[in-house]
Amino acid sequence: MPLTRRSLLAACASLSLAPPVSAAARSARLGELAARSGRYFGVAVTHSDVSDQARHIRLFDGECSVWVPAWQMKWGALVQALGDDPDYRACDAIVASAARRGKRLRGHTLIWHEHLPAGAERLSTAADWRRFVAPHIAEVAGRYRDAIFEWDVVNEAIEPYDGGADFMRRTPFYAMLGPDYVAEAFHLAAEAAPSARLYLNDDHLYYAEDWQERRRTGTLRLLERLIKAGVPIHGFGMQCHLDTRFRFDERIFRRFLQRLEDFGLTVAVTELDVTEAPSAHGRSMSERRRLAAAEVQKVLSVALDSSALAGVVTWGLSDDDSWLRRRAADMTDNQGLPYDDAYRPAPMRDALASLFASTRTRHST
Repeated sequence: MPLTRRSLLAACASLSLAPPVSAAARSARLGELAARSGRYFGVAVTHSDVSDQARHIRLFDGECSVWVPAWQMKWGALVQALGDDPDYRACDAIVASAARRGKRLRGHTLIWHEHLPAGAERLSTAADWRRFVAPHIAEVAGRYRDAIFEWDVVNEAIEPYDGGADFMRRTPFYAMLGPDYVAEAFHLAAEAAPSARLYLNDDHLYYAEDWQERRRTGTLRLLERLIKAGVPIHGFGMQCHLDTRFRFDERIFRRFLQRLEDFGLTVAVTELDVTEAPSAHGRSMSERRRLAAAEVQKVLSVALDSSALAGVVTWGLSDDDSWLRRRAADMTDNQGLPYDDAYRPAPMRDALASLFASTRTRHST
């Protein structure tokens, strides 16, 4: 498949470790640049990030048109143990701050096998689904039906290494309803929030690794089943937790994106960051940051060629707050977000600005 102009620019940027960015793009806000390209730019936030007293509230306000609650809308954050009343105070604070500042909200996530209320790991029957899960989806989606324009309804449904012929992850939700739990979750979300765009969200889908090819296969099979069954699904979210250690082949990624586009789905990059620390090998901090930016340039230049791509969300703004730094001892200084530890622009911000400034889409957001 021939390289596009943007792909060629990305390849050159990867070699030089410094993606080109104009002075105008560098000075503009990422949300503004994304909007000019027909897309949105967003960031995962906590309620403390976006309170009026937050240290960096002007940065979260200025750079982003979309906010995504990083943890507060997950079931286990709302409900400590099965049977407890949900605590919506943190969610409501984010919703109120977004309304004051004119931000749109993506909801994350109604169904995920992690961050569950205590006791949820033992759920295993259809009766359990009706008693606990269905009311949770209906209540949360309904409570925020006027505030959230996109929901990650089901997160990380695919796991080929769990051994099933359908490539789906074996979770309490799967134990309750089998593979049909995904469709049921979408139907419940659509009923509770009829104006929201509903997404399936997953990760490890963009590199030329055999294990990621299996994940792409499982994802496409699930999406095809949902669409053929008339399930109200509008989009697919690619988390894009990138990693400098993996092989990238633009042709493979383009084929996957084309299949999503052929399904008629909107696509969003939903959790962008870069893992680079385990392979840093004594590189200078400035070189490490340029390598992380080049990884973003390489992968997103292909994603942004798709007219189906509606937006990009980074999983945080500053490396100082990155969840990646808590993963392992060799990740404590990972450089994988648009701003450094002191909330100064890093090369990744330039990469995103350059990408948004050089692309246009027919997609309406």
